[in-house]
Amino acid sequence: MDNIDAMARQELRSAITGGRILEITTTTGCVVGCSYCPQDKFAERQREISEVKDLSLQDFKRCLARVPAAVDISFSGYSEPWLNPACTEMVEHAYACGHGIRILTSLVGMNGQDLRRLRALQFRVFLVHVFDDGTHMDSSLVRRNYVDLMRQLVDSDISSLLFIVRGEVHPELVDIIPEEVLVRSRPPHSSAGSGELKVVGARQPLVGALACPDERQYRNVLLPNGDVTFCCMDFERRHVLGNLLRDTYKDLFEGASFCEISDRMNGADGFLLCRSCEFAEAITSQC
Repeated sequence: MDNIDAMARQELRSAITGGRILEITTTTGCVVGCSYCPQDKFAERQREISEVKDLSLQDFKRCLARVPAAVDISFSGYSEPWLNPACTEMVEHAYACGHGIRILTSLVGMNGQDLRRLRALQFRVFLVHVFDDGTHMDSSLVRRNYVDLMRQLVDSDISSLLFIVRGEVHPELVDIIPEEVLVRSRPPHSSAGSGELKVVGARQPLVGALACPDERQYRNVLLPNGDVTFCCMDFERRHVLGNLLRDTYKDLFEGASFCEISDRMNGADGFLLCRSCEFAEAITSQC
């Protein structure tokens, strides 16, 4: 990333790493329209598995009851969290249960009442994905009410507030967001002339043992039907660890799926999503 204030860089990294995290995908499908997000692949695959579109508040509470308070809860996942009207109440419940709370949102679906309730809480980080100039996001969502909400957020005393934009900030938002808390990221680009936009180009799959420096194997994602996928990069549900409507949090890391993933990270044969992941690092043997 370019021109990032050092403190903002450090705080942004804290939003991604640090301890165990359970990301919450509150709904299947997203209207924000980021061209570099494989949202359609997730929605198509999830709908094949389950008819549950939205995570209900009741099911969220049932799942959360199985998760130790030491695990941070991140409202982010594979779609915009506030497209589920119960999202704010979920945040409040997780906070009341003693979990550290992390937010990653575009603000789409949020309203002034949600913001007023959120101001009463403390966050590890509150990261806003800012709309760009329409190059890679649906800028028609930046309407008057949205701009007003962004102003209210900037003027609030929300803790650990940061903003990130890929490309150029939407013209209606340029004069609202303070530069010192804005993380500017390079816009995505087409991979090998395929026309498919990606944040980074595809990598040659790694062979042998590998590691995830950010320990994303402990940054898992809860889906609306209670299933838990391996990590935030697993949009197509290639590695499902279990279901928190029936399994304990501990079960997720003692079951056959996680053990198989661990073996393959250590070099065993078999499909492993991590081999093509931009974050993975090969482990070189030392004699």
